[in-house]
Amino acid sequence: MSAYLTQLRGNAPVDIDVSSIRKEGWVFKESAVLRQFRRRWMVLTPDKLYSFKKERGYDTPPTEEVDLKLCGTVKSADDLTNRQYTFTVQVPDRNFFLMASSDAERNEWVAAIGRATTESRRVRSYSEEVEYQEQQAILAAARAAQPSPEEEEIAAPKRGGSRFV
Repeated sequence: MSAYLTQLRGNAPVDIDVSSIRKEGWVFKESAVLRQFRRRWMVLTPDKLYSFKKERGYDTPPTEEVDLKLCGTVKSADDLTNRQYTFTVQVPDRNFFLMASSDAERNEWVAAIGRATTESRRVRSYSEEVEYQEQQAILAAARAAQPSPEEEEIAAPKRGGSRFV
C-alpha cells in the first residue's frame, strides 16, 4: 500500500522539458479518497499528464502523474459528477475527474489529452519528428514570453448530494 501511495505522490521532482509541454493551466482535480475538488496546475506533455499544487512548480513532486500510454478514454463527465465542465481521464487503475472553468476550456483539455494519447502510441517519421520539434520550440518560446499571472486562491464550487461510482 505504501508503495502505491509513494507512486501516486511521487517522492522526487520530475524532469519536465518545458519545451515539450503541450498544455498547462489551472484545473480542479477530484481527490482519490475524500472526493473533494482541489485546484491543481495541470501540465500535459507528449507522454504524461502531471498535476502540481503550485503554478509551474516543477521543482516539487507532482501530486499525480498519469502515463498517457495507459489512457483509455478522455471524455466529458458532467453526467457522472453532477457538475458543469468536468471531464474524466480513464487509466486502468483509476478514473481521474477534472473540472475546467468553462466549456471551451474543458473541450481544449479533452482534445489536447486525446491528441497526446494518440500520438504517444504512434511512431512518427523522421521528418514528422523534426517538424514537431520545431513547432514545440516555437510554442515554448511563446510561453516563455508570456508573463506569469499571480496565483489566485479560488475555491471549487460546492455541490449537493453524493456521487455513486
